[in-house]
Amino acid sequence: MRFEKNVVEMVKDDLKENYAEVFHNAFTDPIEKEVLRKILEERYKDLFSNQEKLDSIMRQVVGFDFVEDLARDKRITDIGFDGDKLIIEGNGIEKYIEPEINEEEIIQLIAKFSNSTGKELTAKDPILNTSSNHFRLNAVHTQNAVNGTTMAVRVTRPGLAITEENFENFAPLFVLDFLKAAVKARSNIFIAGDTGTGKTELQKLMISFIPFEERIALIESNKDLYAKENFPDKDIFYWVANGTATVEELIAYAGLRSHPVWIMVGEVLGREVYQMTQGILTGHKFTTTLHATDARAIPRRLLGMAKMGYNIDENMFLDDIYRYVDFGIHTEKIDGIRYLSEIVEYHHDHTATTVFKQVKNKNGFERTTGKLSSKFYERAMKYDSDFKGFADHER
Repeated sequence: MRFEKNVVEMVKDDLKENYAEVFHNAFTDPIEKEVLRKILEERYKDLFSNQEKLDSIMRQVVGFDFVEDLARDKRITDIGFDGDKLIIEGNGIEKYIEPEINEEEIIQLIAKFSNSTGKELTAKDPILNTSSNHFRLNAVHTQNAVNGTTMAVRVTRPGLAITEENFENFAPLFVLDFLKAAVKARSNIFIAGDTGTGKTELQKLMISFIPFEERIALIESNKDLYAKENFPDKDIFYWVANGTATVEELIAYAGLRSHPVWIMVGEVLGREVYQMTQGILTGHKFTTTLHATDARAIPRRLLGMAKMGYNIDENMFLDDIYRYVDFGIHTEKIDGIRYLSEIVEYHHDHTATTVFKQVKNKNGFERTTGKLSSKFYERAMKYDSDFKGFADHER
């Protein structure tokens, strides 16, 4: 439920006049937020007479309003505003329009993100990327947005959406066995795909395979992986880049010096790829996600991103990628179904061979498997993996 605008404004004005400090701090401080809840409960006993009404006014006053309401549906993953309409997407639901929200409410929502994160959207700074309370927001000011303010919110939740129990919905179980073996063998694995295809969820699943004995340095631009919540018993140094430290700096000056086995970057977007490659050359193991049209395009995408900040020798860079990055994975989403579409193994001669592939058609999936290299099996044996290949599936 949502209260009318006049009720929300009345409550806000009251709080600003009589409890200004608590009201301001409640955007970022959970303790102050609970204090504010008690104030509302006592001050408006008749208006907010039950828990549902109290929760609703809290979301509208110091929460993220309709975004929090929508996110109560666990299927919803993306909430977007294109300048005049709110568009909802998710897993297992059809994309739809929510007609009740206008641009004024979007601007107010963005202001709440600004209050909670200290970052602002202005004509001078017309692009805002930030995150708070399980929501990752991108917004573009009308200075650049032709039809009105645009906003995209990704809902990020603790927990694993792809698990060993439901993995068959994503790929066959023999692929799960391979992924466990690849992680045990300390393979460098890069995951590509479009937005919403399960890249981050697959990365979380792979973290679950890493034992406590192997330290993980985990770096994100926004908190999406919730590694400490999901894996409290693992040895994880968890860092989020902000205005004082970039992903690139965290890789070079923290990740390489914190004695990790693994350095995991939530997503690579630009010049940080160069430092990541340097980390691979020092013997650290990496997994990350990125956008690429397919698994074979990953090396070229990495080259393009590295060149955003460095003057590099293209052939030498690609030599390093093909020699030391072991596997590329591509994920897809069709008709609301997310699936692993292909795994390729990279080789020092700048080629890639298909390890596994599935193509969706009207009858389900057509699947093929390929041979893994002797190099991989040697590394798997080194780390005491008993993986023997795809057996009857391999051809």
